[in-house]
Amino acid sequence: MGELRHNLSCYVRMALAQARSQMQYRVNFFSQVVSMVLTYAGQFVALYWLTQRFTTVGGWRFEEIILLYALAILAWGFAVSLFWSLVGFEDQVRRGTFDRALLRPINPLLTVLGSQSPIGGAGQFVFSIAAFTFAVKAAGIRLTAVQLGYLLLTAVGGALILGAALLAVATLAFWTTRTYTFYWSLIYPARQLIHYPVSIYHRAIQFVLTVLLPFAFINYFPAHVLLGRVQDLPWPVLGWATPLVGAACISLAYGFWKLGTRRYSSTGS
Repeated sequence: MGELRHNLSCYVRMALAQARSQMQYRVNFFSQVVSMVLTYAGQFVALYWLTQRFTTVGGWRFEEIILLYALAILAWGFAVSLFWSLVGFEDQVRRGTFDRALLRPINPLLTVLGSQSPIGGAGQFVFSIAAFTFAVKAAGIRLTAVQLGYLLLTAVGGALILGAALLAVATLAFWTTRTYTFYWSLIYPARQLIHYPVSIYHRAIQFVLTVLLPFAFINYFPAHVLLGRVQDLPWPVLGWATPLVGAACISLAYGFWKLGTRRYSSTGS
């Protein structure tokens, strides 16, 4: 317990230092937030155009698809805040700078995660909250304290699923030293797919998004709970499983990470 407390304390101090450093350039920070919000707003308009053209997509109305979208972006905001440094981890392996993390008296993974600002997902948070509020009102959902608690647990669980995917891909750098391709060819496309109901895709894709890369637990299954449509799921328990799936995914990814660190050898540069 003492070691865990020490690791978390060190991580928090590093993350806060990164946040203070980023806030020294406030104009740049807020311009990034605005840019991110505008990017997601553009996708919002695209979703609106699509549903206006076809009325529904797989039986889902515009406001229901926006709920899916908001849940996905909210979880991604948490994931960006906690795990985004993993996307560039290949550079640390290739240049040998990961050696520094191994020499510090703290868990090496927390050193890597603490090397970025935890407020990097601010743009995602701002947009997702606005989109979620719109979707809830448009769909006539009356949120209770229990549902808000469920929403928070779901967002954290979804972030862990995304973080596990980022961690697994980053770990491949110990073998390949190049992982950007895996992110852009696997994780990014899968994130885009869950902006729409998983049920509209071929069964093979549904299997991938439910079992192999379980991004459907980020928003598709939880949306059924919030919309009161759990009975439409093949197994209603899927609607409540996101936190457990997230915990399982991050545990497996961390086990893979530890295997990778044993494989690591410095470049000597």
